[in-house]
Amino acid sequence: MDRSWAYNKALELNPDNADVMNDLGVMYRRNGQPKKAIEAFDKAIKIDPGHETVRFNKGIVLMHDLNDLEGTIQAWEELVKINPAAISPTGQPVENLVENLKISMKQ
Repeated sequence: MDRSWAYNKALELNPDNADVMNDLGVMYRRNGQPKKAIEAFDKAIKIDPGHETVRFNKGIVLMHDLNDLEGTIQAWEELVKINPAAISPTGQPVENLVENLKISMKQ
């Protein structure tokens, strides 16, 4: 079910809400619209360049939905620049995830 209308209404009321923009991106991913998800995440990053969750989510969509490992690495390296101690939702350091991706791309 597409609930983008609810997120868009919230953004009409508060267009600079990176959290709502992130949630919109997550909703697009769940609806099988990864390119729209990336657009929403990019808008959220413009609103709040330090928003760590948005940067992590962008990497997830790039990796799992768009098979763009280079884009994933770039998104997560930007996250690590903001917070070198960034941790994924599974508890892994994002820096380790980046290094593992780089290794897997060389193989």
